[in-house]
Amino acid sequence: MFWMSKEMPEWLKKNYNALWGRYRNEMFAFDDVKKELGSGRSMTIKTLWELEKRGFVNKERSEVDYRARNYRLISPEDIAFVVGLYSLAEEEKTRGQTLTDKFVFIGEKLSYAITGSHAAYHYHHYMNPPKVVEVKVEPQDGGKWVAFLTDEGTRVFLGGVIETRKVKNYVRLMHSSRPIEAIREITGQGYYIEKPEFLVIELLERLTQTSIIEAAAVIALNESQIVWSGPNGVVNLARSSGVSRRLGFLLDAMNLEAERAVIRQGVLKDVKEDVAGRSSEVFPRDEVFLSQFRELRNKLAHRSLLTDKEIGELERAKARFEGYRELSEKWGIQSILPRGVIRKVLDDLGVELGKE
Repeated sequence: MFWMSKEMPEWLKKNYNALWGRYRNEMFAFDDVKKELGSGRSMTIKTLWELEKRGFVNKERSEVDYRARNYRLISPEDIAFVVGLYSLAEEEKTRGQTLTDKFVFIGEKLSYAITGSHAAYHYHHYMNPPKVVEVKVEPQDGGKWVAFLTDEGTRVFLGGVIETRKVKNYVRLMHSSRPIEAIREITGQGYYIEKPEFLVIELLERLTQTSIIEAAAVIALNESQIVWSGPNGVVNLARSSGVSRRLGFLLDAMNLEAERAVIRQGVLKDVKEDVAGRSSEVFPRDEVFLSQFRELRNKLAHRSLLTDKEIGELERAKARFEGYRELSEKWGIQSILPRGVIRKVLDDLGVELGKE
């Protein structure tokens, strides 16, 4: 059942209180629990598991040993808040069975905005989102969200996601640099997602090939609805976030591949005013792409060891990464985005090509 009980048996409550009295909001390790509780390995495992499945402890990977786990307790105040929410859900008989139902139920009780791939999918219905749902929340509400969303089928993380067997949903909580209410809008299903203007900036900041594809898809299908100018317009948000080069390059690439002005030239002009000179930035900064590109460059640096055929093959492969040389020069950015990536997005989405 997704809305599992948050009540603690007396033995677990005693152990929680002992750990809270000792560590409060501080991080601790498995051996710390053994020492503080004076318990054996099996009881320590059981204590941490029972707290974790209720959402009363946040688990993170150790920075010292990647295999090890560190823990931080959710405060008694946050737990009490969530227990109250569960009681309210019981009274209102609104206990749905999905993660989405929980987001709908929470409504205005806690501020949030679903972001990343799951928000992008709402706007483009193009690429299926991954298993991890990313949610922007207020910094002070992290503990409440861990306790509220955690259940038999869901695990919630404030840091990196740690995969667990037999779990249907993973939620990664993120802090927003802007007020949540300013960046979100409600969907027809009743849950909140990041507005397209802010989402496009979020995707551009990530600098992966996947995030660039998703940004292009969101823009392609929502260009006329997106707010481009003004304080909360994409152009100004890109300027304040330092991603104007990336935005301008992407918009120009979309027009180039469509062979028409999918994006109005006035928008591109406004973005270009915020860009001067060159930067050393690589776009996208996808580790897989970068590794492949660097390998090609390194091989070509030793031409004397290669045959003419091998040199030709490597040159053609390198050229695929440098298909946007003119746009790279225009926007002062080193692009390693293959030409076919953006055109495939436009093609797949049915964007009309080659006509003004």
